Amino acid sequence: MYRKITFFIAFILISTTASSQKSEILKLDEKNAYQYKSYYEDGSVKSIVGFYAKKPYTSVESFETKLKEYKVKYNGERKEYYQSGQLKEIVVYEKGKVTQFMKQYFEDGEEYSVPADVMPEFQFPIQQQNIWFGQKIKEIESKYNVQLQGNVVIALDISKDGTIKSLKVHTPDETQKKYLLEIGNQIEVKKPAKKNGQDIGTKFAFRIAL
Repeated sequence: MYRKITFFIAFILISTTASSQKSEILKLDEKNAYQYKSYYEDGSVKSIVGFYAKKPYTSVESFETKLKEYKVKYNGERKEYYQSGQLKEIVVYEKGKVTQFMKQYFEDGEEYSVPADVMPEFQFPIQQQNIWFGQKIKEIESKYNVQLQGNVVIALDISKDGTIKSLKVHTPDETQKKYLLEIGNQIEVKKPAKKNGQDIGTKFAFRIAL
């Protein structure tokens, strides 16, 4: 059983504001533990990122730069929300390592995952999925001279032997679908998910902000 991770906010360290608050970093009770929160224009929560740092960041902007470069050591819960307030994704980390299976949701609240003790393994470490997808997106954009945009989902239905049975793409721009399918078809499953020590079939979705 995974250890339940609970943090209590101690105080706000730094924040970025405009007409309304956009993002902030908070210090947590746990040593070297912080939390980054970003907001939509209407003030609703967009994302919450728990992270570990021996030294506090000097500004929200410096943290966001590292976040874009995938150089943040996640710690605790990382949550993303739709603007409606519906939870989009939750992953629990401990000093950079995933300690619980990520859960992902469509905007109608349907969970697109199957509970497992061990998540499937791909040709890239799950912690580096953003780097892998970033590279593939650049290749596609260069190959077809296109600019991919928006928040998209590449969803896999994986059998217990690791075969990808089906691949779906959810995108606000249907003209991007064929390009995202081309990226999705390059995903390889090295090991299937496991539950109670046995290989199981599962559903797995990658959410990508373009």
